[in-house]
Amino acid sequence: MARGLLDLIEGKSSFDLDFFETQVIQSDLNIEVEDVDDDIKIEVELYKNALESAKQAYSRFQKSSKPFFRPNDFFAEMIKSDSHMEKIRLRLIDENSRIKASEESKKKRELKKLGKAIQIENKLQREKESKRLKESVKELRKKRKDGNKLDEKKDEEEFEIELEEALSNSKKRDRPDSTRPKNERANKKPRSMRDNKFGHPKPKGVVGKRWKENTKESSKNFQGLGGKGDGRVSSGSKNRAGKVSGSRTGKPRLGKSKRQKR
Repeated sequence: MARGLLDLIEGKSSFDLDFFETQVIQSDLNIEVEDVDDDIKIEVELYKNALESAKQAYSRFQKSSKPFFRPNDFFAEMIKSDSHMEKIRLRLIDENSRIKASEESKKKRELKKLGKAIQIENKLQREKESKRLKESVKELRKKRKDGNKLDEKKDEEEFEIELEEALSNSKKRDRPDSTRPKNERANKKPRSMRDNKFGHPKPKGVVGKRWKENTKESSKNFQGLGGKGDGRVSSGSKNRAGKVSGSRTGKPRLGKSKRQKR
């Protein structure tokens, strides 16, 4: 004990002793960590350094043929208990999860700001388009008031046509044909087929809102409705024997009482 104290006083270093006396190894690896606050990265680098030192010590003991494995009946507790290391592991995991949650919340805030900016831009665009439509209608009314029309009877008709054209042009400007999907433009049906399916638009020269109401002449027109009014005759239906049933057989249907007696 006294000899050891004297050696320390004299400044004798333990690194001057043999490896098998001190079992101290200096690793050749350099620990480089970009973020000093990242505890997980520091723990990984320390683990790599310790593993490299253990490999060097293992090779030295193997070359010296000295025993270095722990005997089966030897018991030695670690410097830090397993429960303590488990607490450290859980703390590191919790810290890492908090960092990830903070990054996710930051991304959500940025996306929310971007969404608000897009919403404001769309609102301004709608207000601009509404203002432009109001100006177009105002200009048309001004022309009408100034008497630029050739015929006063066609004043209302011309005004409605120009108003419809202004509205249709605004819709086309909102979504030009070039921005539509190719399949939508390719599958677009002709005007005649769309008129037959959805009805005819308001013809030019017709004034008023009730132009679709029936008249005396239109109520007698059954063209395109099918049935007897269409001029077609039912061909009847065939039974299992291949004979045609219905009015084309020439036999009138029996009454209910006669059918029950049969």
